[in-house]
Amino acid sequence: MRFERKRSLHPFTLSVFVMFTVPAHVSAQQSSLEAAGTGQSQKEEKREVAVQEMEQLKTQVKQLQTLVEQQRRALEEIQRRLDQNGEATYKPLPASLSKTETVVGSTDLSTELHSDGPTQKSSTPPDKAIQSPTNSTSTAQKSDEKAAPVAGWGRDHAFIRSADGGFETQIGGYGQLDFHGYQAGNHPPNSFFLRRARIALEGKLDRYFDFRIEGDFADPLTPLRDLFVNIHRIEEFQLRFGQFRVPFSQEEMRSDGNQDFVERSLVNNLVPSRSPGLGASGVLNKGVFEYQLGAWNGKGLLAANTSGTPETALRLRFNPWKHSENFLSKGLIFGGAFTQGRAGPATLSVRGTTESRSTIFFLPDQINGKYIRANGELTWMLGPAAIRAEYDQTNQNRDNLGTNGGNLPGVVAKGYTAQLTYLLTGEEKPEVTAVTPKSNLFADSSGKQGLGAWELKVRYANLQISDSTAKSNRAGTIYFGTNWYMNRYVRYMLDLGFERFKDPLRAPQPGDKNFFVILSRVQVAF
Repeated sequence: MRFERKRSLHPFTLSVFVMFTVPAHVSAQQSSLEAAGTGQSQKEEKREVAVQEMEQLKTQVKQLQTLVEQQRRALEEIQRRLDQNGEATYKPLPASLSKTETVVGSTDLSTELHSDGPTQKSSTPPDKAIQSPTNSTSTAQKSDEKAAPVAGWGRDHAFIRSADGGFETQIGGYGQLDFHGYQAGNHPPNSFFLRRARIALEGKLDRYFDFRIEGDFADPLTPLRDLFVNIHRIEEFQLRFGQFRVPFSQEEMRSDGNQDFVERSLVNNLVPSRSPGLGASGVLNKGVFEYQLGAWNGKGLLAANTSGTPETALRLRFNPWKHSENFLSKGLIFGGAFTQGRAGPATLSVRGTTESRSTIFFLPDQINGKYIRANGELTWMLGPAAIRAEYDQTNQNRDNLGTNGGNLPGVVAKGYTAQLTYLLTGEEKPEVTAVTPKSNLFADSSGKQGLGAWELKVRYANLQISDSTAKSNRAGTIYFGTNWYMNRYVRYMLDLGFERFKDPLRAPQPGDKNFFVILSRVQVAF
């Protein structure tokens, strides 16, 4: 009985099991089919992405192979040239170990040496001017090889430098094409002429020895301008030997290529300029105080001394608020200089000429004996504006040149000049270096272009020379005009001048005290 009951329950249980199991199985099959379809779609998408990435990777590998091949060929060409020159000390690295060096810049010595003032070391060490990736493998391979020098273009100059930065030579220069035009009168003819054509080598030897050599191809008689060595171990005390400027007059101490006017003022007739000698200089407190002193022949370019006494000089400059944030005071610089020496009996005194060289309003006298010079100077840098002024005086004895060996009255010359310049395009005016326009006349490397930098200028100068005779005379000049800096290296200068003479009979146009001139210059510097 119980058995039969169990048999009757079995079909019911089986039907219930089938009712729940079959739909679940069908649903599971549908889910698996849908999942399989989705997975297949995702696989196809991933396969397409992988194919695209593979193509990109192949392209990059081809580009890399091209670059490696170019480097390999360049290294082989360098090796070939070195072998031809008998200097085959450099071995080309395998392409896998080759690396690229990027020249960032060079130590700019032109500002330090070309201004003939005490130098200040660059804040960037020379050996940091080149940046390149390094690794242990390349370092180990180069340990037994001599490092090759580096050549390139810095901010202003071409240069070549040793790998350790201890030796460096910069190549620079500038050329000036001038035009002088005069109103009618007794004067030189209107003419173009090559005012200066200079090439200079400057740099350092064994890190602490600076040097400079400069020649002027426009002067065939005395082409050598500078030749000196500067021992530059510390900024506070430096020694210089050779031919260089006697430290007198801020107008003279500024480079010929960085003047604001075509010619220096007529006060520059009283300045000694370059001479063989030796000197000491220093910069204290990062430019707050500067000094220069020394002894020179004092008789001009390459000229020997005509007496047993050298010309000695001392120049001091103060910039007490140099590190201040005050706009009005931080650019105020003042100072002075003093020189003395002796002239031989065949020496001539100062002469009186104007900036245009239109005439000589005081012919030089013969002098003999002691002479002294004194100078006071002021510079005030005010952003785009600059004010410069100075006073110079020279006293020259005429001992034993009178009747029966008596003394004659000395030649006394007094001059002063003041000038103002203003950059209309908003650049900051540097004290001694070239103006860098915010935008060049034509596009620069960044693609930015404009009209260059434009500057207005005006200057007044006065010079009086007296020898206690009717020959004494005085002249005053006023010049104004504009400077156009097309870029850092090329500029055009235009000066319009009025020259006035005390004695009208010795003016370029006799009987007329006033004389009008035009001076212009195109300059390229590198």
